[in-house]
Amino acid sequence: MKRIKVCFFAIAFAGVTAHTQCALASDVENAQEWLNKYVSSNDAFSLTLIKNKISFKGCKQKRYQLSLTQQLTPTFNIEARVNYNRGLLNYGVLSQRVRTHEFEVVSWWKGDGYRVGLSHKIKPEHEMSVPVADVIQLPTSTTAGLYVEVPFNAASHTLTIAALRESWDANSTALTLPWRENHDSQVKIQYAMAF
Repeated sequence: MKRIKVCFFAIAFAGVTAHTQCALASDVENAQEWLNKYVSSNDAFSLTLIKNKISFKGCKQKRYQLSLTQQLTPTFNIEARVNYNRGLLNYGVLSQRVRTHEFEVVSWWKGDGYRVGLSHKIKPEHEMSVPVADVIQLPTSTTAGLYVEVPFNAASHTLTIAALRESWDANSTALTLPWRENHDSQVKIQYAMAF
């Protein structure tokens, strides 16, 4: 029961930290040390913060991801992720700002040289602001996913294949939409190298 309370508290703490956008690497390390006081020494626990940024003429995008991972057994761990995304497209009258929050929980099973994950993601806030209208609140989306992660070409290279099913409920939006709910199925392939 103690472990469940700590995980829920840590997820709430991660959401507040990501939302304020002021978590630095030292703050993340201090938070990890503080949270480790409340778990037993046998538990493998980690906290990571990733920031991605892209910018070119007329476009700026930033993404922050705070991940909390709890190793429960040698072959099973749970990862909670909080994402904050924002973007700006600036083309005069057609400029727009987009802001989203995402919360995801992934259960990972580790096999011999591969990992399989089951996920559930909720995107409760997806806002767009344009100069000719008020802020547009888009529907809440939920995503169920299956991830398969395998080493590729070298130990520092990883290939991830994801099958995702995203659903939207039009009852959660401020706009009147012609559909009550909608679905989208996706297959994503990601290749990553560690430097």
